[in-house]
Amino acid sequence: MSKIGNVGALWCRALLGLAGLLAFGYAVAQPPSFATDPAVLARMALRDERGSVSVGLWHAGKARFAFLQNGGQGAASGSSPSVDAASQPLYEIGSITKVFTGLLLAQSVERGDLALEDNLGMLLQDKATLSPEVAAITLRQLVTHSACLPWDPPDFEGYASGDPFSRFSRRRLLAALSNQPLASAPPCAAAYSNFGLGVVGLVLSERYGKPWQQLVRENITGPLGMQDTVQDLGDKAVRMAPAFNHRVTAPLWDFDALAAAGALRSTPSDLLVFSRALMAGRSGPLGPAVERLLTPLGRYRESEIGYAVMMRGPPEKRTYFHFGVTAGFRTLWMIAPDTQEAAVVLASSAHAQPGRVFVGLAASRYPVALESAAIDAAPLAAYAGVYQIDRSTSFTFVPQDGKLYRRITGGGYRALQFAGNDTFFDGDVGAVYVFSRENGALARVDFTQGGGRIRATRTDKAAPTVAVVAADREADYVGHYHLGRTLRRNLDFDVTSEAGQLGVRSANWERRPVFPMADRPDRFVYENARIQLQFERDASGKVVALVLHEGGEFRMPRVGE
Repeated sequence: MSKIGNVGALWCRALLGLAGLLAFGYAVAQPPSFATDPAVLARMALRDERGSVSVGLWHAGKARFAFLQNGGQGAASGSSPSVDAASQPLYEIGSITKVFTGLLLAQSVERGDLALEDNLGMLLQDKATLSPEVAAITLRQLVTHSACLPWDPPDFEGYASGDPFSRFSRRRLLAALSNQPLASAPPCAAAYSNFGLGVVGLVLSERYGKPWQQLVRENITGPLGMQDTVQDLGDKAVRMAPAFNHRVTAPLWDFDALAAAGALRSTPSDLLVFSRALMAGRSGPLGPAVERLLTPLGRYRESEIGYAVMMRGPPEKRTYFHFGVTAGFRTLWMIAPDTQEAAVVLASSAHAQPGRVFVGLAASRYPVALESAAIDAAPLAAYAGVYQIDRSTSFTFVPQDGKLYRRITGGGYRALQFAGNDTFFDGDVGAVYVFSRENGALARVDFTQGGGRIRATRTDKAAPTVAVVAADREADYVGHYHLGRTLRRNLDFDVTSEAGQLGVRSANWERRPVFPMADRPDRFVYENARIQLQFERDASGKVVALVLHEGGEFRMPRVGE
């Protein structure tokens, strides 16, 4: 598989972090609100991708639904402004499942059966032989992703498999814990972990002597009447939304011992029932465990985190949310208890972008109250640089043509507006960047967006001298490029542009940004600098081909117009 293709498998990681919320293509010109027509949000999430999207909104005491289905090549084959709950298709909700697991744990703590400070050495005694570091891991650390465990267990077969979770058994999960090395004792800085939430499910199952899915049914979905929220489909299989990865179908994922991390299927109607129960608080049908679920226990990157649920904003105006990703599904769940509003976006396309909806709704809840001010080009040079957020994520700021451009690891460049006092903003996505200085030199940047906040520290690494393509040249590159091969997979590249930022899709993989090289005309580089693209022009100056430099040179002529 091409290294370019590998980045598609990383999308689930980006979507749950800051990079996913600010990546290429997440601009929203006019932020929507919970009062927006759900059909608008459906189009925002699915765009022209093949597949379907079901949206549910709870606003002003009423539920509204929309369904959109796209056929091949972006042709809309069906849509509806309102969908009856009983006829809604089911979707894999991926990591939204973790909120249900968090609630099960909150209920257990509320009953006094478990405590957040219980550790694995005590909970799994006689079931696994754990190192002292792993034995010291607490439920609090597991549910807040601060247990120092990796994203997936060490012997996890990987996302290239069609069904990677189905064969990961209880025996393998216990063995993975027994064999897991930790560099230091927990807690660690929050790092997302399916492994960790799978262990929470294991602990709950062991404590009550029942499968995780039975606990969900008995304690959450059954009492709330959520008949369409299930792990095993049974006779509901005919209602599963067909999933797509661009032009090809995508498989469903089944789960065994890691079910607590992402096994549930559901509908917008059911998830709005769940949302209303949570927004009702301790007086609602789920009782005081809801308060535990929604109480901050720590920080996760730019957000706070409770019992596996992400949250942003001040206590009086918090927004709670989670994304979900499986092979062919992209999902969003979001509630705002202070206004009693909720949004659910379930898409059966690996390239859908429910994050666009989240960014828009968060921007409307936490608007940017800044106005643009003039700034000369010369002072912008001081802001150029790379600012580190964590070991794997950074901001890069590049001044170009009188504007300051910003990108985050995994994303493309967007132009910022100057507001004075070392402050820049991106009103379309509700983002603000405030630089601060030490001894007169820029040292860090504080970033806020949609109720979230994070700080990045300036590094010694130099920023590029150019960020985007000049406005009079960007259309030159847009188009389709193809190389037919006999013994190896054909190469198909689709190039688009938005405000000077080129995005390239390779076959069915995610569209990725590429960046112009200042000293090489028509040469672009991926974030992985070993992979580069060279556009070729004919005698008239028209771009006629694209050459991929990745372990060789592969020339793709331009096809169609």
